[in-house]
Formats: sequence, C-alpha cells, structure tokens
Amino acid sequence: MTTSAPIPGDARDTIPGSDAEWYDRSINWDARLGREIPVLCDVFGPAADARIIDAGCGTGRQAAALAGRGYSVVGADHNEDMLAVARRNAAALGAPVEFVRAPYAELFDRVGGGFSGIYCLANALAAAGSQDGVAEAIDQFARCVRTGGRLFIQILNFEPMRREQPCVRGPRIAHVDAREYVSARQFHFVDDRAQVTNVTFWHDDGWRMRAQCGVLCPIEHAELTRLLADAGFHIDRRWGSYAREAFDAATSVDLIVVATRA
Repeated sequence: MTTSAPIPGDARDTIPGSDAEWYDRSINWDARLGREIPVLCDVFGPAADARIIDAGCGTGRQAAALAGRGYSVVGADHNEDMLAVARRNAAALGAPVEFVRAPYAELFDRVGGGFSGIYCLANALAAAGSQDGVAEAIDQFARCVRTGGRLFIQILNFEPMRREQPCVRGPRIAHVDAREYVSARQFHFVDDRAQVTNVTFWHDDGWRMRAQCGVLCPIEHAELTRLLADAGFHIDRRWGSYAREAFDAATSVDLIVVATRA
C-alpha cells in the first residue's frame, strides 16, 4: 500500500498567475476544440457569410480558432483578466478577433446588432448567476442577432446532477509546458444556485494545488426553452453532447440548443 503526504498550506498561497490563467491551464484545449469547432462551423455555415459573437468568451480559445478559419468574431466577456489572456491567445495564433469588455446586460450597447450568429459555451450562460441574469442575457442575444440568425448554447444538464450526492465532475487532465495538471469540479446545489469549486493538482517539487470557486444558475431544459421562446428564438435542435445525439433530460451530460431568431 502507498501513502501520500498532505499538501502543505503554503503550497496553496504562493502560486503565481491570475484565476484566468489557471482556468486556461486546466483545460485540454486540443480535445475540447476538437469537439466544439466542427459543430460550430456546421451551425454557423460558411465563414465568408458569418459575423458572430462569442458571448462569455473567457480566454478566447474558441473565438481564435474560428477566426483562424476565416470567421469574423467578436469575443465579449465581463472579466478583464479573462480578456487579457484571450488577447494573448489570439495574438499568438495570429487570429484577428475583436475582444470587448461587456457584461451580458450591456452586450448590445457594447457590440451592436446585425450579427448572423452568437454562441455561449461551457456554462457561460449559467454564470449569469441568477434566473433574472439568464433571462437578461438571452434578451441581449436576441437584440444582437439579426432575423434568421443562429444561436448556439451549451450548458451542463443540471437536472440529474441535483440528485447526485456528492456531485463531482472530472478528472480533467491537461498538459502544459511538459507538466500534467489534474482538475476536478464539485457542485453544491442550494435552491436556484449552484456553488462550483474547481481544484487543480500537479506535481512540482511536491504536490501543489490551486482552488477556485464560483456560483452558477443551474438553468434547466424547460426554463431555457421558455426563455428562448419569450426572446423570439425558435429551437431547431436539442442535443445531449457534441456528438449530436438527441437530448435526454434524465441521462444527457450536456444540454445543447441550436435556435434561430424568428
């Protein structure tokens, strides 16, 4: 039997880098973009005809990947630290993305309208934090997208997660600069909120750990459907993952919605 030493307290207090940098480091981007980008390209059509928004763009990896394929992309996020990392990522790839600091409630004022599409991935919509915040975000999406434009939303399927005790997702494994990072997320549901704690471990002269936490609004299928209809969107597809199988509220890991602005 093997044993491991406890992680010393100071291993959690002397780790350089912003939360945005550590989020970016915890993701296996090759695998994730390999799932996401082909689907987004199919949904939004030929790059020459598309002008799209990455709403809640985070560190800009998807926006840069799409721009590298010829799409005109505006990345919007309320977090300036995320945007700073996004600009570096896009510049490293030579991807011409316009990044704008814009909370959801100000999205139309900051980026304008007439876009052919908008996407919001990886629980960025749930990060609006409350049902009112989610509703405001969807209303802003509708204002930004022209008639006939497409909307793509991906969040976790929170409904079955509420019944899990404890509710843990992972591990996620990423390799950066020849070092392996292992992350796991724990979800704690209270009423209409979900507190999420992400913990990343790696080995560097002993075990190290970085923990981050935040609050999500665990929006579920029925409520999302209602909010989209209220905002003037017609739902075209509901998928349970990027493999594009039909959504099942009881078993699907993700809730992915493709909709058209009526």
